[in-house]
Amino acid sequence: MDAHPSLWKRCSTCKKEIAFSSVHWVCNVSTCNRTRTGLAFCSVACWDAHVPMLRHRDAWAEERRAPTRAEWERQLRAAEAKERRRSR
Repeated sequence: MDAHPSLWKRCSTCKKEIAFSSVHWVCNVSTCNRTRTGLAFCSVACWDAHVPMLRHRDAWAEERRAPTRAEWERQLRAAEAKERRRSR
């Protein structure tokens, strides 16, 4: 992460950077927004491109705001702690 201090994620379609605290879109379909899948899109056009590929019947894009860097680091630490507890 230090190599890209403003990068939160990359768009799941075009791979454009999605910065911390910026607006992005997610799919309303539960299989697309699970923690392990974590699809995020930089635009509605990129979200729209994934719909036929995954054969959604009734889907829409939901606007979200990316976490701040501090929030993201806190989420990562919590996930790592959970994984350590699980592997014992």
